Amino acid sequence: VELAEEAYSRIHPGYTRYAAETDMRGAWQTLIDKAEAEGGMSLGDFYLESNRVLTNIRCDHTKAELPQDMAEDRKTSPVYLPMRWEMVEGRGFVSIPGEGSGLEYGDEIIAIDGQALSERVDAVLPFLPFDGNTEWVRYNEAAQSYEFRGGGVDHFGALIWDTQATTALTIKRGDAEPKTINVDRITHPEWRKLGAGEIGASNFKDAVSFTRIGDTAGYLRVDTFVNYRSPVKPDTLYDPVFKALKDEGRETLIVDLRRNGGGSNDAANRLAAHLMSKKAPMMKDIRVKTLNHKGLEEYLTTWDSRALNPNRLGFKTNDDGTYSMRAFVNEDLKAIKPDKTAFTGQLILLTSSKNSSGSTHLLTFMKDKNPDALMIGETTGGSSEGATAGVIFYLKLPESGITMRIPFMQSFVNVDSFDAGLGVTPDVQAPMTVEAFLDQRDPALERALIEAGVSQEFDIDLLK
Repeated sequence: VELAEEAYSRIHPGYTRYAAETDMRGAWQTLIDKAEAEGGMSLGDFYLESNRVLTNIRCDHTKAELPQDMAEDRKTSPVYLPMRWEMVEGRGFVSIPGEGSGLEYGDEIIAIDGQALSERVDAVLPFLPFDGNTEWVRYNEAAQSYEFRGGGVDHFGALIWDTQATTALTIKRGDAEPKTINVDRITHPEWRKLGAGEIGASNFKDAVSFTRIGDTAGYLRVDTFVNYRSPVKPDTLYDPVFKALKDEGRETLIVDLRRNGGGSNDAANRLAAHLMSKKAPMMKDIRVKTLNHKGLEEYLTTWDSRALNPNRLGFKTNDDGTYSMRAFVNEDLKAIKPDKTAFTGQLILLTSSKNSSGSTHLLTFMKDKNPDALMIGETTGGSSEGATAGVIFYLKLPESGITMRIPFMQSFVNVDSFDAGLGVTPDVQAPMTVEAFLDQRDPALERALIEAGVSQEFDIDLLK
């Protein structure tokens, strides 16, 4: 714990961005006090309590990873409910029922093993990270998440409650009285095979789709910017879309980023290049807290080895003791030039509470640089000022074997103003409602089609 506290306090650029130093000291001490009072704790409990401490930093990129043995066990142990589900207006509904589960789309989840769903959700919220003051985004992660292997209720719940292979699930179907059915839990690989659902694609190469709407509009959906697992050049996906828009003289483009939680800067920056008319850098500053990792090197790994021993010439010292990267060190500080096929017509951007990190950066940037763009949907997560992310250090704790993520950089989006501690507020609020979910309607997209002047006879299912 002392090693973890030292590493975070020295390296994390947002360590005291939202929490006072004394609050963080108290959070670490609470973990120690609990362990001492209980005469130690299990590895699973230490994992839980570590995440509880880290949520105080209020950074979505700051978290502890499930220990390797436990992660491997999730491949064979059935701890996941046989469905995808999501929270809508504070209630849980099945979105993708598992085959043979006895569940149907729209079933409301009332209780799990006799405990109200709301109580289970509240129990796992303290372990789910969020940026700044956007704590409501945790409800998305409680339901389903790639980061937390199936969503907080199942992922953390397997360590909190006595999870059996068969679970009593109380559901309410339509106007009928609630009923309890027994369902067989599934493994994590089986959960992933249920379908993309509302999470969207996990790799950028599979995340871009384009649909023509009538003779004048187009719909571009980009579900993630994650472009490091199976990297592709972003323009190989973007160029054909924007060339078609230009060649066909389409006047309106709806860009749907609602399932996009961020990812790689190249994918976000190149999308910006296809949506802007004047060149500008997306980031005006990128800072690190320290260049000195002495005494911590043996416990740290990262995908960019330069971060472990930074070249002092690549940074300038700020008055507050932090260090700003120079443009020749980080490409994200250089101006983005509009692409030759950049779209110049009516731009509509769809937003949701699932937006964070890089997608929130892009939306913030577009709102500032393209004020005529219309944003429709929900208030986003993430930070409109800029996230603490970029290069991530992986801190391996030697006694427990648990790995913790420590962001190395803090980005500052190149905008004149931002909502401190918040993401982006759309021009038109069009959130999902229970009524719309049950009818399988899409309020934000419906409003976007109206703004685009598209006939209401258009088959909206073509865009799903």
